[in-house]
Parts: sequence; structure tokens; C-alpha cells
Amino acid sequence: MPLLLWLLSESVVMAQSGAIEIPAGSFHSVLPEVLGEPHRVDSFILDETAVTNREFSRFLTENPQWTPSEIPALYAGKRYLQQWSNEDGYGDEAKADVPVTRVSWYAANAYCGWKGGRLPTLNEWEYAAQLMDFNSPEEADRFSSELIGWYSAVDANQRKPVGSTGIENRVGVKDLFGLVMEWVEDFKPPVANDLSLDCGTVGRMQGSRSMYGYAMSIRYITRMSFKPTSTTGMLGFRCAYDLPPEKEINSRQSSAQTPDASDKKISH
Repeated sequence: MPLLLWLLSESVVMAQSGAIEIPAGSFHSVLPEVLGEPHRVDSFILDETAVTNREFSRFLTENPQWTPSEIPALYAGKRYLQQWSNEDGYGDEAKADVPVTRVSWYAANAYCGWKGGRLPTLNEWEYAAQLMDFNSPEEADRFSSELIGWYSAVDANQRKPVGSTGIENRVGVKDLFGLVMEWVEDFKPPVANDLSLDCGTVGRMQGSRSMYGYAMSIRYITRMSFKPTSTTGMLGFRCAYDLPPEKEINSRQSSAQTPDASDKKISH
């Protein structure tokens, strides 16, 4: 392998320690799509869990311009990291492995760049979230019903550590549901410009009419309400990474044989 490609590959591997490769595939969303043509997603790498207070504190140590006292108002709301006890960090060690919240899109994006990655795209995150397996349609409906309840009252003061929900997708990514909602790169899809955020929006959104589809609609609508400077206690993030060059080539060659989320999606 050429030296440059080897270095690129090694840097990605180092940056995404604790991350998981997501195989290429496709999925159906609640957004309008061409009939019979679900959204296609190339292979990528995604953090196994959300970024924690401990991890974000290390980022601030090396990048003090993103600390609460230094970050410009242009890049974060007034509640940026408000839950931390002081400028030095999160304080109580019990909070070290809790997902960091009250972080703006700008700060989350900067953190992922520092790690050698990026925020996942909306389609990447949604595709990973649909890679779930259930033993029966009834089990899928129970999960979806609980998910709707959680989205209706996300606990902004949650103190549970990453990996604690017991929810894991088909390839081992944890806590995509149940702890915090998460920033994605393009959190306001283009269709948002044509929709008003009222109680009738869910009914007008196209896509699956399943219970999980309804839960997904709530997630999309909530995202649409965010601004890049939003710093709420319900919102954290995890990072994504592009495949090393040689793995990307291999992935494209084998993607035609990869099962899609649309083939093994949540039963309904």
C-alpha cells in the first residue's frame, strides 16, 4: 500500500477507536421518496456510543476556544454546557461517562473534526437506527410504542451512562434511542421548508404508516425545530468517519450483496 494511503488508513483507525463499520444499504424514511426506491447509504463508520462528558472535556483542554467562556455567541446558545459545575469540566466523576449535552451543532461538528471524523448525515443516522431486529411484529410494536413515549418526554436531566439502555442495533451500535437525541450533519432536511411544525405535520409526512414510522416522524419534526446554536439538555451527538480508501473500494464492490434495512426493517 502506498505510504500516503497507509497513513490515511491508520489515522482513521486511530480516530474511530470504539466505532463500528456500518455496511452499505438502503432504508425508507418518512420523507417523500420515489416509490420503490429507498434512500441509499454507502458504508461508513459510526461511534459505538454517544460522546461523553469525559471525552468532550479532553477536547476542550486542547481547544479552549470552545469552552463556555470563550465560545462566541454566534456558535452556541446561552445554555452551552450549562450543566457542568464549572469551567474546568463536568465535576462529579459519576457524570464522566454520561452523554455530553447542551452542545451546539457547531461545537459537535468541531469535536468530530478534531477526532478525524464528522457528524453523521441524517440518512446515515436514520439508516443505522433502522438496522434493528425483532422476533415478531408484536415485539417491534412494543418497542415503537415505548419509543414514542420517550420522544414525547426526553429527560433533559438524564444521568445514565452510555451503553446503559440495552438497545443495540444489528451491528452493535448502542443507545441510538433511550438516552439523548443526537445531532446530525443536515438536521433540517430540505422538505422542512415546505412544512409547518404543527400537530398536523406528522399526518402529512409520507412514508411508512407503521408505529415505528410515527416515532420516526416525531424525531424528524423535533430535529426541524433546532437551530445550529441550540443547546438543550436532550441533545447530544456521536461522530461518523469515512472508510479508509482501500476499504471503501472493497465495500462498493460488495454492496450489491449487502442486505438492506429496507429488506429487514422493523416489522409492522
